[in-house]
Amino acid sequence: MNNQLKLLLYIAFIVAVFFYIQDSYDLFDISFIDNSKKEQKEESGDAGNIIEKDTRNYVEIYLKGGESIKVDVEVANTDALRALGLSNRKYLGDYNGMLFLFDEKVFHPFWMKDMYINLDIMFIDEQGFIVDISKNNEPCTDTYCPQIVSTAMYKYVLEVNGGFSDTNGVEVGNSLSIHLASE
Repeated sequence: MNNQLKLLLYIAFIVAVFFYIQDSYDLFDISFIDNSKKEQKEESGDAGNIIEKDTRNYVEIYLKGGESIKVDVEVANTDALRALGLSNRKYLGDYNGMLFLFDEKVFHPFWMKDMYINLDIMFIDEQGFIVDISKNNEPCTDTYCPQIVSTAMYKYVLEVNGGFSDTNGVEVGNSLSIHLASE
């Protein structure tokens, strides 16, 4: 076999191993976006105008002073996905998170079981206002796993890296809009 073919096969092998590791362990903040999809916006009737359909999932947080922050989110909209949450993740991008959607206002406690990273947890009402923030929650230990409870009922929850709200100036009372990918 000639040297060029050996080099090509070696590079293909390395790339395949890289993609397998990325897919299995999500080590790097890499995503492939299909730009061929046409943007569509559709307002949801039950939550006013805070939920819009788009080509990707993200939340836009509006800060005091007119600035905003976009956070790309994974959506947890079933009991199974909400129970799993961000468990077993060792890394979360600086502007990535998980958005929990509930069918109605709830008062469920959260916990940090099987977590490896600290999280800020933002509780959001049906109008899109942050009603509580539990900051820099640490993962459960083998002997202690506290419940994280909001001071108010909520319909949505946004989990991001611990320290995110302090770093970006996110406070209770800020509003946000939820943008969900078209189906």
